[in-house]
Amino acid sequence: MQIRQGGCKRLQGAARYKAGMTRILIVAIVLMISGKAQATAPEFDMERFCVGFVKSHASGDMGELAKAVCMLSEESTKTIVDKAWDHAPAGSREACLKTAGDSYVGLAHCLGSVPGQ
Repeated sequence: MQIRQGGCKRLQGAARYKAGMTRILIVAIVLMISGKAQATAPEFDMERFCVGFVKSHASGDMGELAKAVCMLSEESTKTIVDKAWDHAPAGSREACLKTAGDSYVGLAHCLGSVPGQ
C-alpha cells in the first residue's frame, strides 16, 4: 500500500509541476506578444499626410512635385523610424507620437532629440 501512495504522490506532484509550467509558458507568450506589439513603429497614412501638406504649403503647379518630394521624404524616414523605434524608451515614444502628428519626419526629429539616441 505504501508503494502505491508514494506513486500517487509523485503523479500528483508531476501534475502540479506540469500545470505550473503551463501557466509560466502562457505568461511568457503573452509578455512576448505584448512586448512585440509595443516595439512596432506606428503606421501613418503618408498619402493623406502629404496631400494635406501640399494643400497648406504648395502653390500653383508645384503641387504634384511637392507631393512626390513629401512621399519620398516620408518613405525614406519611415525606414529610419522603424529601426530606431524599439531603442527609444516607451515614455519618449508616446511623447513623440503626440508631437509628430502623422509625419515620419516629425517622429524621427523627436526621437532624435531623446537623450541617449
